Amino acid sequence: MSQCSPAAHIVDSSFYSGGYSTLEVKKIFCDLYRYQRWLDVEAMLAEAEAELDMIPAGAAADIRASARIGLLNLEFIRQELKVTSHSLMPLLGALAQVCPEDSRRYIHFGATTQDIQDTAQSLEIRDVLDIVRRDFMELVEILAHLSSRYSSLVTIGRSHTQHALPMTMGLKVAVWLDELMRSVERFEQLRPRVVVSQLFGGVGTMDAFGSRGFELLELFSRKLGLAVPAASWHASRDRISEFLNVTAIAAGSFARMADEIRCLARNETGEMEEPFHPGKIGSSTMPHKRNPEMCEQVVVLAKLIKTGALAGMDGLVNEHERDYRSVRLEWVAVADTSMFFCAILSMMKHILGNLVIHEQCVQANVRRAAPFICSEALMFFLGEKIGKDKAHQLIYQSAMTAADTGASFIDILMRMPEIKDTFSREAVEQVLHPENHTGMSEVIVQRVAEHAMDSIKGIKSVISGERKCPLSSPDGGCGARS
Repeated sequence: MSQCSPAAHIVDSSFYSGGYSTLEVKKIFCDLYRYQRWLDVEAMLAEAEAELDMIPAGAAADIRASARIGLLNLEFIRQELKVTSHSLMPLLGALAQVCPEDSRRYIHFGATTQDIQDTAQSLEIRDVLDIVRRDFMELVEILAHLSSRYSSLVTIGRSHTQHALPMTMGLKVAVWLDELMRSVERFEQLRPRVVVSQLFGGVGTMDAFGSRGFELLELFSRKLGLAVPAASWHASRDRISEFLNVTAIAAGSFARMADEIRCLARNETGEMEEPFHPGKIGSSTMPHKRNPEMCEQVVVLAKLIKTGALAGMDGLVNEHERDYRSVRLEWVAVADTSMFFCAILSMMKHILGNLVIHEQCVQANVRRAAPFICSEALMFFLGEKIGKDKAHQLIYQSAMTAADTGASFIDILMRMPEIKDTFSREAVEQVLHPENHTGMSEVIVQRVAEHAMDSIKGIKSVISGERKCPLSSPDGGCGARS
């Protein structure tokens, strides 16, 4: 046990973390990165106050130069946390230790703890949203390519797990893409509401800043690249709840895609398969297994993310002007949700980017199902002469008899007087070709793909116009949660 790491959270496991997070997103929530972010916010506050002559310019420069986590006594912070039970004061105390004496009294000038921590959390969410945006654009391109590639591959449309009607594989993927685009839109729309600063003081009055509170807020926000709120949101946690819930919706969409791949990978169906590589083992006792474990993990993560959304809903209820019950929920929910979701994005890029579609199996399944999955087209064909309701009744009877006895559907149908006396077998058989009944599948595929790519172009133009404050990185690297 002497070699055991103190890291106990699954995202920090040296063995299993890859299934629950990515190194890129873990850095955002690492202790040292988080402390450095708090220090950056304090430094930006001091710089903004200096520009407005609220504190000396030299003090702001000293605070900025001292606000480096690598300069601070981390052991002092740990011990002071035990004594003070305050999340920020030990860090500020350590900062004061390395800041020149004449300048240290201007640290955290007029702000309350939650101003700093909420602003920093907005920066964390912004960094997560940047990862999400990048990965979304890659996934849109992957799905657009897949849908176009298989736009004419006829497959079986299914409802209630049963064979329904013909469609194309490209349409199935295009529906995934269309659903993804709604999540893309939701994430873009929430940015101006969620990526917002906080600087209103103890109960949201800005009293400590005198008459220049809003001027300071504007400058402070601009320096950090954050939107400016109209009023304090210390107790109004709908912004964070929106982020958590929108993420849960997107995770659910990816889980649906992954689960569809899992279902279609069944041996009895065999139409799709997640990427497989030699050496990948499905079972310790059944050597033949090729389990869809990545797809299953996406579903697992989506379920975990849902718990974060529920925590966000609970966080909406606070008392009076400030209440830490929701903030402490958010520290867990935002971090875990972000890490789990970035893991989903990483997995889905691999799954969809290397998705195996067994075209011969798809075609064989369609041929076997051909008479039944053309029942709608046959009903309309027969209905032109004997009426739609009568046609439905006769096809239903024939299909149920064929299902129960294993006899040929068309043989049963053609023995019925209403059919035998009115239609030739050749005419009926001509209707039962699935490739003739995929409707507007290919047109829909093209329409969805074009809309998606146009939207991505628009987002790229938005990105080029965004201004962001470059924040510091902690010295000496960073572990997952240090």
